[in-house]
Amino acid sequence: MAASILLLLCSSSFERPNVPVHHPIIVTADSLHVRSGPGRSFSITNKLTKNTKLSVSDLQGDWYYVESSDIQGWVFKKFTKTVALRSVQPSMQVAQRQPVYTLSKSLRHLKGKTIIIDAGHGGKDKGAIGTQGTYEKDLTLRTALILQNKLQKEGAHVILTRTHDEYLLLSQRTLQSTKADAFISIHYNSTNSSQLTGLMTYYYHQHQDSPLTHSIHQSLINHAKLKDKGERFGNYYVLRENTRPSTLIELGFLSNEREETYINSISYQQMITSAIAEGLNHYFQEKEKTQAHL
Repeated sequence: MAASILLLLCSSSFERPNVPVHHPIIVTADSLHVRSGPGRSFSITNKLTKNTKLSVSDLQGDWYYVESSDIQGWVFKKFTKTVALRSVQPSMQVAQRQPVYTLSKSLRHLKGKTIIIDAGHGGKDKGAIGTQGTYEKDLTLRTALILQNKLQKEGAHVILTRTHDEYLLLSQRTLQSTKADAFISIHYNSTNSSQLTGLMTYYYHQHQDSPLTHSIHQSLINHAKLKDKGERFGNYYVLRENTRPSTLIELGFLSNEREETYINSISYQQMITSAIAEGLNHYFQEKEKTQAHL
């Protein structure tokens, strides 16, 4: 259990540098761990041997996100080197051409807004565990970091409830929300049934939370290729004990093997975070319109 909360303003260390992604690399170490997130604290999901060739599709600090037909995850870039495209197998070249989802519109209403992003679970609380071993706590943090970067680029003031794999009390998660314009708690779903799929969002206070939840939900459904499981009332602490507009979002089922693979992909992570950003922008835009007519 953490002795105190780390609620930090997002630093530039989490911003993606202006370097090319979607390029081929080769492993230079005798053995290289593949991890579920960009850091040594994240769980090991696979192990690569020397001279393994992969395609890079994302970069966070000193970590590459790599993809192939049977491997997805983060590797420490120090133990890799860039190789010429002709040396990459055809399957890697296909992965290299995969498009990156970018924001599709101006998000000027985000500028100056204070937004808290809560990556669900953490530390000893792993959350759901996917059919392929994905820890919910790792995936929520990965999503939060990508979303953080996008919101900051639009001029938002972003606070993460956690920036690494640590355990937080629920009360610690809502501690800094008193002056926030919006609070978003990110989660991934799981159930005993391996067939269930889809997105769902939750609110607690009808007047306070529902408009935010609705805007984000509609944006998610418009962009994601997942089943719409609706907007719902949720008696969750981070919503119930929150004094500011708040929503809890479930971004897919880890208990469904096919969906787990999809939501782990960088294309989904880029798309879903852009959808959240656009939903936030719409919420603030509508709120400004309402206030202008008061």
